[in-house]
Amino acid sequence: MVIFEALNALYGDCLLLRYPGSDNKERIWIIDGGPRSETVDGKSLAVWKDVLLPRLKEINPVSALPIALGMVSHIDDDHINGIQKLTSTLVSAGPGNPPAVKFARFWFNSFDDLVGPKPAGLPGDAATASMASLAAEALPGIDDPHATLVMESVAQGNALASDLRALQLNGNKPVNGMVVAKKGQNKFDIEGVDLTVLGPMQNRIDKLRAEWAKALQKPTKAARQAALQELFLPDKLLDKSVPNLSSIVVLAEVGGRKLLLTGDANGKDIVSAWQELGLQGGPIKIDLLKMPHHGSVRNCTKEFFDFFVADHYAFSANGKYDNPDAPVVEAVVKMHGQRNIQLHFTNADVTWSKPYPLEKNGATVHNLTEMLTALRTAYPGPWSANVRKPADKSIVVKLP
Repeated sequence: MVIFEALNALYGDCLLLRYPGSDNKERIWIIDGGPRSETVDGKSLAVWKDVLLPRLKEINPVSALPIALGMVSHIDDDHINGIQKLTSTLVSAGPGNPPAVKFARFWFNSFDDLVGPKPAGLPGDAATASMASLAAEALPGIDDPHATLVMESVAQGNALASDLRALQLNGNKPVNGMVVAKKGQNKFDIEGVDLTVLGPMQNRIDKLRAEWAKALQKPTKAARQAALQELFLPDKLLDKSVPNLSSIVVLAEVGGRKLLLTGDANGKDIVSAWQELGLQGGPIKIDLLKMPHHGSVRNCTKEFFDFFVADHYAFSANGKYDNPDAPVVEAVVKMHGQRNIQLHFTNADVTWSKPYPLEKNGATVHNLTEMLTALRTAYPGPWSANVRKPADKSIVVKLP
């Protein structure tokens, strides 16, 4: 049986994939580790320490639990923070401080990997500045929360990359280089799982690198800052911005099941990548779809939902930044609710900043509970919803 879990990662992602290996022993993957700690009901909650590690202990209390693959989809605090906290404890492990897990391999593209080496002949202080400090130059004046978080996570990515080198987990084995989608070089076997890499696309990374180099070569710091800001605003440069291009996107096929893991990628880009890679024509039937960017309306398009047709739709979000967006939840039910689909939510207490009138009948809803009730009336059908109970650490999707 293939088991997918989306842990209570607050407004981020922390995912587990579990499946039997050829020796019938369970393999476990960890994808992303959730954001920095946040106060919940008056108590500080750190996803990696208070949710991820206890859940792994529940699965198997053995020390140093073997992990077949660890992966951080991209540099963004709500994905990378918990994993970097975990890898830092592995680096410092020793007598009296045993490691909690042991990774067999790890996939991660750092910011330096994405933008490539610094071009020669840069003007002034840009020539000696680090990649992290150059990215930080673009922060003043940015009012896009996602872009800001990505920029702030560049340093976290550097710390994770350093940990992976210390643990001899760098290099993205067996890719042995940056994880990118490139025609003819995007399929890998990871302990019985056939992985098709759908993002980031190599040709788009090439565009990003060209734009990055061009921004760094501006003659003044002010001009450079303005150009760098453009590269962190996903709405302005959909095929050349760091937020849109950075996520590792994979289709995992194991035990006859297909799971699409999307990070924060743009749904339209995933469809385009599939087509550019020359894969089979759509619509593509899959068993589970991890919603892009926590169900953000900016990332989830009709084209995407038409192309990838799933039985299970997993939303990892708690309402921060209005994710999952109310129109996206309705869209999934509207488009696919006449099939026996199931929607999975890691958090029940999602409340939107503004009341949302359903497209179908105008019923006004304020939160997820009201939304699911109103959708049942507006769109009768075999669809159902699975919402994590407060006592549970995750939503669990079993795929026999």
